[in-house]
Amino acid sequence: MTTTIWTIGYGNRSFDDIERDLAALDISMIIDIRTHRDDPQVPDFDHRRLDELAAEAGIGYRWMGTTLGEESAADVGIAVDDLVAIASASRTVILCREPDALRCHRSTVIAPALRARDITVVHILPDGSTRPHESPLPFAR
Repeated sequence: MTTTIWTIGYGNRSFDDIERDLAALDISMIIDIRTHRDDPQVPDFDHRRLDELAAEAGIGYRWMGTTLGEESAADVGIAVDDLVAIASASRTVILCREPDALRCHRSTVIAPALRARDITVVHILPDGSTRPHESPLPFAR
């Protein structure tokens, strides 16, 4: 069975909006890859609040921004192995603020590292639709 890891960027959306997208895909674990986990502009995604909201929704939460928040492929190798182990046990999404996957290191660094390990990567777009990493990623604002 092939492991799949989803990616999502919240932008200015609320946790409720993101949670609906995750629930539709039966996601049970959020891996937060933001280097800075406080977001005063979007309070739902302050790491303490995000941890609480995820727990209330029955979703696990783990911050891996010190390792997966890097934009250099050389820095993420071991962390990607940890991510794959987590995703092998639960349906996992990596979360960042940038809603456009093409503008985020989750598409340019992390997804290629996952694909090299034969992991399927699917981006959740701002409208809730999904696209495999290999497909062009239209971004609708």
